[in-house]
Amino acid sequence: MTGASHSLEFYGWATPNSQRVSIMLEELGLTYESHSVNIRARAQFTPEILALNPYGKIPILVEHRAAAPPLVLFESGAILLHLAEAHGRFLPAGGDARAATLSWLMVALTSLGPFTGQAHHWTELAAEQPGVAQSHTVALVTRVYRLLDARLAQVPYLAGTAYSVADIAAYPWIAKHGWAWQELADYPALAAWFAAVGARPGVRAGMLVPPGARLE
Repeated sequence: MTGASHSLEFYGWATPNSQRVSIMLEELGLTYESHSVNIRARAQFTPEILALNPYGKIPILVEHRAAAPPLVLFESGAILLHLAEAHGRFLPAGGDARAATLSWLMVALTSLGPFTGQAHHWTELAAEQPGVAQSHTVALVTRVYRLLDARLAQVPYLAGTAYSVADIAAYPWIAKHGWAWQELADYPALAAWFAAVGARPGVRAGMLVPPGARLE
């Protein structure tokens, strides 16, 4: 494996799930080496990537440790939780605040991301784009947006008063609102949150990793 002298290696592309991890790495101020895995060229199925993640998906994080074999992590939610717990940031240690953070994190992981991805398939990527599939998947995303907007009308961040892994997990997918025919102007609280989170230096930097990666 290349870059074995580095403590962290990140494998990703310009996808929302990858950007979750690169944002987290930047927010934590960690030193890492990034590797581009062009999913449009199906690079996620190369032997090198399959050796790290047999599912053939990104993101992947490899943590090199002096006294143990490298720790290989995949699935964006698992990586976020590992980094948050390892560094004691963006996830409360216990109590109601931790429970709330995990609940909203799961909304981003199990609803916002998958539903937006499904909508994108039917609104743009599929060779055939039946209206019933478009309407169904866009409606699922609309429901999540309404939920997030209502929540953010009450609190500044998804988990409450503190910026957390829930916000990090949600932001890159909200950045792709056009995939699901959503207009942020229709969700004023969500739009305000999106602007505030997007102004964070770590978020701005993380959204550009790996350098030059594009989905088009």
